[in-house]
Amino acid sequence: MFLRWFCSRIRPAPRRVDAAAIVRQARRLRYRVRPGAVSQLAGLYHGARPGVGLTFAELKAYEPGDDVRYLDWNVTARLGRPFVRRFIEERSLVLWLVVDASASMQFASDQPTKADRAAQAAALLATAALQNGDNVGLMLVSDQIELELPPAGGARRLARIVRALVAAPTSSSKTKLGVATDRLARASRRALVVVVSDFLSDEKMVWRGAARRHDMILLRVVDPRETTLPAAGLLALEAAEDGARLKVDSSSPRVRARYAEAAKRRDSAFARLCSSTGAQGFTMTTDLDPLRALTELFRGRAARRSSP
Repeated sequence: MFLRWFCSRIRPAPRRVDAAAIVRQARRLRYRVRPGAVSQLAGLYHGARPGVGLTFAELKAYEPGDDVRYLDWNVTARLGRPFVRRFIEERSLVLWLVVDASASMQFASDQPTKADRAAQAAALLATAALQNGDNVGLMLVSDQIELELPPAGGARRLARIVRALVAAPTSSSKTKLGVATDRLARASRRALVVVVSDFLSDEKMVWRGAARRHDMILLRVVDPRETTLPAAGLLALEAAEDGARLKVDSSSPRVRARYAEAAKRRDSAFARLCSSTGAQGFTMTTDLDPLRALTELFRGRAARRSSP
């Protein structure tokens, strides 16, 4: 139990709205995700996108070289000769970014916080998708949908996403990521859905239905201090989401061992979550640039798509 409390960290002080600071943060974030800086990621993203939708165009008589996977067996049997379905490929894809805005994301053993890294990763993904002509939507989620931007394209969409990631206020500190699944279930088109969170909540199977309908990536953000507890003596801790308090003697080898074991159990639980829902899981740490982590993620996806 103490592990969950420690990972939630001390409750952050209420943020004062500083318009000038918001503008500075947004500019810094946009600088980090300028198109020239993410050209490699954009290329990998394009090569690793799921198969885009196909719209039925017509039936035609089979000719040598046609893809036999598109044979229409009913028409073939009725007419006594093979016919294939022809489709028109949809050029654009929808990318949904679901970003955890709960209080546990404010944890940091050092700057930046998990929330900072989540915002940077989401902005990088939005930039890569928009560069490739895709539409991008954003949901900021606590135990409710705090903000929703429906999928759209263009430079203005990136500006709105960056500003929302930096400045959107939240009304709840708790976590219930599953509230996003109802909105995704109403989506008319198959999409690439990237959920960015620390996945510390107890939700188990909320993503199974969404993963059946969409191509889903669960992007887990972890601070290195969540895996190793330093020998720093007696620590007074307060949970960010519910205010529960606890004192921990971090100088005890037994306590540090239990802490490390609990971190491994969380790793295993995340792996089981991904396996049971059919979503692809990936973990990035706050001490690394998100661009490196996302490049590794999409390089692996591109390799799997090109393999026979």
